[in-house]
Amino acid sequence: MTKSPFSISSALSRITRSETDQGDASADMALELNNEVAVVSKRVRNPDETRQKILDAAFGEIRRAGFGGASINNILELSGVTKGALYHHFSGKAKLVNAVIDECLPGYVDTVWLDDLDGADDILPILMGQVDRLGGDDAPDLLKGGCPLARLASGAGELDESLRKRIDAVYRYWRRGLASHIGKAQFNKTVRTDVEPSSVAEFLIAALHGFLTRPPALRNLETQDAFAREFARYLNNLRP
Repeated sequence: MTKSPFSISSALSRITRSETDQGDASADMALELNNEVAVVSKRVRNPDETRQKILDAAFGEIRRAGFGGASINNILELSGVTKGALYHHFSGKAKLVNAVIDECLPGYVDTVWLDDLDGADDILPILMGQVDRLGGDDAPDLLKGGCPLARLASGAGELDESLRKRIDAVYRYWRRGLASHIGKAQFNKTVRTDVEPSSVAEFLIAALHGFLTRPPALRNLETQDAFAREFARYLNNLRP
């Protein structure tokens, strides 16, 4: 006869049906097994949280080392998860890289560039403020080491077609979002109506991209002031 596998619940059930002459020994065993059940129940896995830890660590590692130089071992160390957990969520490095582009980079665009514009009638001072803070102590943490999207796109020529298309999709997402805000500002009469929102958005993103691809050591106060001055001049020309 095949022996049934051990089951904590079954063991507890047998204990509760035990004879009274087992007395304290049975009670002690029941208490011990109940404690074991309590410990097991606390080990609840949160797969979404684990997946996000992996993505955050991979995002940081890819920003540091690029797509090709990113190390799985470094990602594991940064995330604090096991290799088995990583490969449970992502079957390989390529899948992980794709997820970083598709999920982390649009979130970066929202957090650093687009969310500030939500609900604003006049977006031009906000756009200028975003540039001003690049040289200040309140610069977003996500921009330490430069714009992650710009950094990854700068090596796009060495990537396969799939990755290039994914990066381009993030730029299109940024351009559409910024163009939408520019269009709303035109409706509110805070931006000239004779400019094409998508073209303005493309120019602003290209200007920011060019500035942020420079290594942080080369973005000193002089270059920051020069860029901010010309950026402000362009924004002022968008006034009705």
